[in-house]
Amino acid sequence: MPMHPSALALSTALLLGPVHAATPEQLYQLALEAQSERAYPQMLELLRRSARAGHVEAQEMLGLALLVGPAVYGPAVTADRCEALHWARQAFAQGSLVAWQQLVFLNRTRSAPAGRPACSG
Repeated sequence: MPMHPSALALSTALLLGPVHAATPEQLYQLALEAQSERAYPQMLELLRRSARAGHVEAQEMLGLALLVGPAVYGPAVTADRCEALHWARQAFAQGSLVAWQQLVFLNRTRSAPAGRPACSG
């Protein structure tokens, strides 16, 4: 029986292909679909692309995903407080109250664990 690509894979290929440039909102929506399909590496890539384009909800979600890492997403997502801090700051600069909460949490845990460098800036 031949394997059929998922709807997510097909829509992602169409939106990210050379013919069509996906909008930040489309990338974010694809990231949500990837999350629901447990395609976490794809979710992270789509969130990063959308977040880099200034999509505040993608910045918030990416910051959260990088805070919780494997506790929620399993080994496919490595926790990265420094990158989470970056995206929380980006979203907060756009007025995000979600990002403000993330920054409060990160500020409370700002001390680096033994043997790990603290985030700069």
